[in-house]
Amino acid sequence: MDNKDKNKYLLKNTAIFAIGNAATKLVTFLLIPLYTHELTTAEYGTADLLFAICSFLYPLFTLNIAEAIFRFSMDRGASNGKITKIGFVCFFGSMILGIPAALFLKLSPDTESLSVLFYFYLISTSASHILLASMKGRERLKIFTAGNIINTFLTASFAILLLVNFNLKLDGYFLSYILSNAITIIYVLLRGNLLSERKTEFDEKLFFKMAKYSSVLIPTTFMWWIINSSDKVMITNFISASANGIYAISYKIPSLLTVIASIFNQAWVFSAVKQKDSEDNESYTNTVFNTLSSIIFVTATILLAFIKPIMSIAVAPEYHEAWQYIPFLIFGFIFMTMSTFISSSYNAHKDSKGMLFSGLAGAVVNIILNGILIPFMGIFGAATATAISYISVFVYRYFDTKKYVKIHLGSKHLLSLIVLLLSCLTTIMPTHVAIPCQAIEIISILVINKNALASFIKVIHSIVFRKKSPRT
Repeated sequence: MDNKDKNKYLLKNTAIFAIGNAATKLVTFLLIPLYTHELTTAEYGTADLLFAICSFLYPLFTLNIAEAIFRFSMDRGASNGKITKIGFVCFFGSMILGIPAALFLKLSPDTESLSVLFYFYLISTSASHILLASMKGRERLKIFTAGNIINTFLTASFAILLLVNFNLKLDGYFLSYILSNAITIIYVLLRGNLLSERKTEFDEKLFFKMAKYSSVLIPTTFMWWIINSSDKVMITNFISASANGIYAISYKIPSLLTVIASIFNQAWVFSAVKQKDSEDNESYTNTVFNTLSSIIFVTATILLAFIKPIMSIAVAPEYHEAWQYIPFLIFGFIFMTMSTFISSSYNAHKDSKGMLFSGLAGAVVNIILNGILIPFMGIFGAATATAISYISVFVYRYFDTKKYVKIHLGSKHLLSLIVLLLSCLTTIMPTHVAIPCQAIEIISILVINKNALASFIKVIHSIVFRKKSPRT
């Protein structure tokens, strides 16, 4: 496969993921005003905390099998029916293990009334992740993307109905996710014709092989949970649920940046697996990395310039202070994006231990800094700890993955980081001073990355508007 074919394959997958990610993230962003107006900061903080707990429990209760389903389904000659059957078995295991978790929530007066809804959210999330991973691994990306779009739009529709029309508050918040998950599950089962595979013979040997791969990733998932969610637990504990609600909103804006990153990285995993043994693997990987880094640096710098006006429009007044913490998170998300791209080498070589130790490095840094900074700096401490932990993961993976492929960092990356850091500092300046500075920063970041952006546009143009060879 030459570079043109590689680019075509990567861009085709990127386009498919772009449709799904753009739609889902846009709807998720548009839901912020609804949630901030219908839920108090304490209610939103409680919901966000329970979601964080679920994000830790579902991979644990399912042996994180969705990761193995995705990776093993990509292998040539994969037994998709047997792989899916293993997914069904792990899902039923989560149904049993989820019961004591829900009962545990009854011990707290703050979460007692939500224990049943939490259980159904937990198992519906487990099922949807497993089924969508199957479609993604088989490269049935249209079904995978459609499933995500359906899930997001139904969540929004049910949220409007249950929170606004029926005023169900937290109950409506959880029900909107449960109902959308349930309908998504039905869609994927029918559209992907997966029900017929439930009768496939259970392959014990394959199960242990997949479980060995995915179970090593459970600690990795736990480490990422620490990086992404332990600060929410500590903020709730050291400060209040209301403070966590504000911090949760500050997370939403940087998530817009991850739209671009997730589109690229999801598509890139397929390319990384297919070309891991090719002669020009390192050269092509660095070309794609340079393109991705340029796009996210430019996007982040532009996004920083519009934080204040976005927040003044998007959220209720009691959430406005969240803008102060966003620059720290955006700076950290840049490194998370680059480290996620680099981790494709781990996926390609089924190196789950590399994932584990890099996640461990970030988790240790995160816990230590959260414990030190949150009591003294409050929410600022949590945002700072998160950013530094993302940087530590990037540094670890950058050096560790050299055994597979060497990522080359140069002056362009250093200059882009300097401009981005200046952009973060500019956000705290008075508006009349900040605006001309931000204009200069945007122009600077575009100039620094002009070559990579121009090459990217040229590649897209050559593929989309390529001339068809005349028939002979």
